[in-house]
Amino acid sequence: MARRIPLPRLSRRQRTARWQRERRQQAVIVTVFSAVLFFVLGLVSWAASDNYYQSNLKPAMKFDGRVIPMRDWKTERTYQLSRFYVEFGVPPGYESDPQIAEQKASYDRSALDTLEEYAILDQQARADGVTVAPDAVETRYQDDFGQFRSRHILITFDTAATDKALDESLALAKATAIRDQLRQDPNNQDLWNQLAKDNSQDPGSANAGGELGWVGKGQFVKPFEDAAKALAIGQVSDPVKSDFGYHIIQVEERRGPAENDIVKRWFASGFTEADIKRHTEHDILRDEFTKRQQDRGVTSPTAQVHIAQIQVGTPRPVGGDFQSFTDQLKKVSEIGKALDAGTDFAEVAKQYSEDSATKDQGGDMGWLARGMLTDLSAENELFNIDAGKLSQQHNGLTFTTWYKVIEKSDSRELDDTQKKTINDNAYTYWLNQQKKAHAVTRLIPGLEFE
Repeated sequence: MARRIPLPRLSRRQRTARWQRERRQQAVIVTVFSAVLFFVLGLVSWAASDNYYQSNLKPAMKFDGRVIPMRDWKTERTYQLSRFYVEFGVPPGYESDPQIAEQKASYDRSALDTLEEYAILDQQARADGVTVAPDAVETRYQDDFGQFRSRHILITFDTAATDKALDESLALAKATAIRDQLRQDPNNQDLWNQLAKDNSQDPGSANAGGELGWVGKGQFVKPFEDAAKALAIGQVSDPVKSDFGYHIIQVEERRGPAENDIVKRWFASGFTEADIKRHTEHDILRDEFTKRQQDRGVTSPTAQVHIAQIQVGTPRPVGGDFQSFTDQLKKVSEIGKALDAGTDFAEVAKQYSEDSATKDQGGDMGWLARGMLTDLSAENELFNIDAGKLSQQHNGLTFTTWYKVIEKSDSRELDDTQKKTINDNAYTYWLNQQKKAHAVTRLIPGLEFE
């Protein structure tokens, strides 16, 4: 039998010392563990808060010192992309298809441009005391996104006719006769089928009783839309003239915005009717300030410059096509070298310019008054350099352009084409002036410049 060896007994003082030592060790372990735990939790919290800041609160733009956060830019981009998906037939679930990646990327800039434009419109509306009544927003919302189902019979013009007036009068007489037949029994489907088949020159609807299906604003030519808007349900219109010919129209049904595919897509993306109406309100403000600028009219005679241009596409690597990007860079370089060497501007334009309207004329654009160019920096330079001088190279997002001032006039009458150009450009010209007048800083990498 093994002999037991007695263990030494610890004194009370030794037992107390050991207990105190173990407590200190436990305290150290708990302290270290707590410190590590709090550090990890703090790191996770910081990462989460930083991620939230980067995604939501980080400035996308500063407008007169006011921060427009990244959250607003992302929301606007989603709003515009939702419309793009419907208009280009992208079904739900295919939004990340690489085939539409390039088109989607363009909405990064478009969304930021819209936020800048809205900031300008809001500021100018406050300054001018312009308000938009809720009923005006509601009416515009219904007009923009409501839809109608219609049918028509089209009598076209003979483009080869030598006597245009006679041809139009014959088309009108035929359309009027068809109108009279339809008004005798406007909802007779058999009558519509027969008359459309025998007379309509619209190949898309002639064999379907003239049916055009559901459409919304902007899908038909303006004369057709304006006439359809004014018709009561079931009413047969008088002949409506468009560039295509004369239309006899009947609106069969109308429905509100909630049935519009674009509105449905917005709702599915988390937007509300109030979000859509906020955009509608800015559409009304845009129209108001467009009208104000156009109502100012044009001054004639006025100072003008006779200019020529060389215009090529701005080099950009699109869709991974670096060869085209390199070729375009080379072209821009060759143009610059040719002009620096004193080569005749017209000859360089004929060789390199990509603007088909002016290339063969050596880049000659004719006479320009202020407001005909929306590039304010180019306009200011052209009106301040002497005749015979070349401008600097103007680099835009889409085009790179060089100008030459051929001659100048302090007072020259505007022709009708010039007046129309100034009128058509009035809003964009004013908007670009406002952008210059405000302190705008775009902070999203790659979108800093317009």
